[in-house]
Amino acid sequence: MSQYLENPWQRLLQSQVFVIIYAAIAAVLGITLQTFLLALLIIVVATYLQNRLFGKNPFGSARPEEVLSAKRLYEEKNARELQAQDEGLYLDMQPQLRFMMWMNLSLLPGLAYFFLAWGRLGELQVFLRSYLDSELLVNFLAFLLYMEGFFIINQVALLLAARRVGRVEFISYPSEYTVTASGIVYKAFISSSALPFPLPDNVKVRLDEKRGFVDLVNEGKRSSTVVRLYARNPKRLYEILKRHGSREGA
Repeated sequence: MSQYLENPWQRLLQSQVFVIIYAAIAAVLGITLQTFLLALLIIVVATYLQNRLFGKNPFGSARPEEVLSAKRLYEEKNARELQAQDEGLYLDMQPQLRFMMWMNLSLLPGLAYFFLAWGRLGELQVFLRSYLDSELLVNFLAFLLYMEGFFIINQVALLLAARRVGRVEFISYPSEYTVTASGIVYKAFISSSALPFPLPDNVKVRLDEKRGFVDLVNEGKRSSTVVRLYARNPKRLYEILKRHGSREGA
């Protein structure tokens, strides 16, 4: 999500491409059930591709098996115990949780528009016919305006959610991870992910010895992405990451 907020112009451009493609196809099909289902499909595909494009790890990525083949320097197998002991974690997560709550609530107006405006497409076509002679152009503009309305509502909702919450730190805290001389492999939601060494120059390594973790922080203009590594020996982990993870120490 952090990278999604950090690339607004790329996000807008890609969305407009999908809107135009849909309007061009729908102009030929007309107002049919297939056209309505096509709109749903376009939204799903656009969302998936944007997640793939903007969901890239800002810390870099590598193949877990390659990272694990290097010398192992530090390992935590059950970080859940340490996370449960950190009373400040819930407070740190509040901006992220509020942002997601506002984003989910903002979906409701978009969905309402999507279904209600579909029933008004015929009226919009009648209005456009009073100015245009080409039926194909009338259909194209009608479907273009329909999808643009949905797009604008969602973009405004995203903007309002970001402004209401302010700057957000998107924090992930893996339950287990391994640090090797080549990078970090950690357990993600479904499978394992790997961050290669050296880390990007803009990534900061932040130690909180009292609370028992080391943060990898990628600062953006509108948000930050944080990988929080809870450790039984956070100082040692911090020293390893500074030595092997930074370009200066590598």
